[in-house]
Amino acid sequence: MAITMSLEEVIVEFHRLGVPDVKERELKLPTGLDKAVTVFGLRRTGKTYLLYQTMLELMRKGLPVERLFYINFEDNRLEGLTSKELSRIVELYYKHNPDAKLMYLFLDEVQSVKGWEKFVRRLIERKNARIFITGSSSKLLSRDIATTLRGRSLSFRLFPLSFREFLSFKGFEPKKPPIEMERGRIKRYLEEYVEYGGFPEIVNYPPLLKIRTLQEYLDLIIYKDLVERYGIEKTGAMRALIRVIVRNFARRTSVRKLHGMLSSFGINLSKAKVYEYFSHLEDVGFVLPVRRFHSSEVESLRSIPKLYVTDLGFPSVFGVRDWGYRLENLVALELFRRKYYREPRLSVSYWMDDRGEVDFVISLGFEVKELIQVSHNVDDPETKRREVNVLVRASKALGCKNLKVITWDYKERETHNGLEIEFIPLWRWLLGV
Repeated sequence: MAITMSLEEVIVEFHRLGVPDVKERELKLPTGLDKAVTVFGLRRTGKTYLLYQTMLELMRKGLPVERLFYINFEDNRLEGLTSKELSRIVELYYKHNPDAKLMYLFLDEVQSVKGWEKFVRRLIERKNARIFITGSSSKLLSRDIATTLRGRSLSFRLFPLSFREFLSFKGFEPKKPPIEMERGRIKRYLEEYVEYGGFPEIVNYPPLLKIRTLQEYLDLIIYKDLVERYGIEKTGAMRALIRVIVRNFARRTSVRKLHGMLSSFGINLSKAKVYEYFSHLEDVGFVLPVRRFHSSEVESLRSIPKLYVTDLGFPSVFGVRDWGYRLENLVALELFRRKYYREPRLSVSYWMDDRGEVDFVISLGFEVKELIQVSHNVDDPETKRREVNVLVRASKALGCKNLKVITWDYKERETHNGLEIEFIPLWRWLLGV
């Protein structure tokens, strides 16, 4: 009875307060599927507000707020809720909406309730519910969905703000093409974005408050998503692993190398444990490994990955500058957004030979569509020659003539060895102008 009363209080409270206004995100969720729509991603990326955005869209189509049931399962009033008690949600829905033919349920951080999948599956099989789910662990949700929902779900990954979204959150909407004054503002905001990242909450915070908030995010990830969920006992070792990864972001780094670096700091952790802890960080969305391009998927999976962090604010927390690596990491994040938001068939990898490396190979199926090199400054002739030569070699090896060098501020189209290479400033590439 107590749980039922708490559930109803949470639901009624939401209806009375209403859906808050939100800034539009680029990821849009479908609202008419007979499937569970799931959203996963790192904490504080805005998953709850994406649900609000979806609710507002439904309300604009004429659905009253009472038809929307939003429940955050991390609400302390719902502590101890079991999967059997989830059926109370259905009872309450029809108590408040006796004539409804379809339920609209928004279940936030649903992984807090063990066995939630069976409840969702039952409702989906009845075809009388539109269900939207969020969770902070990609593998947790995907594993549970794969084994229990069996094709009755569609998953979407949410990242921190893109630069386009960042500008919108700043209240700045540049026209196309941007004029001189607008370009100056864009570059100023880009410097801030590269240094402090794109978590929605901190966009308009002053620098010191940004750092303090990012530190709290790290604590939240460590203790809420890692220690509590996976039962990690060596929290100091996990903190050290996070620090090592962040200090070596956008570089090729193996678990063996991570183990060696931890050992040099006096951290006693076996290779097996390092691999386990690393997989947990990948699981919760903290780190994004990119593998070497290879025609054999098996060989690609065996390759040493380049490790990118999901937000550039984390290196700032540890005082890591590395401006060139930041730009590369930023490009990686944007490529992953394009994959998860718009083109799921997209594949992102890197290419290398014994003389150099191309940062990104963009493939669609078995076809290489684009080769991208990231270089902060190509004013130095030797730097430019190195970047161009490796692109030319990769172009010949992979049969791709769509070549690009993303720079901080250099814009030009040049021909090298009979191949046209586009040099494009980062802000133009990010905004598509």
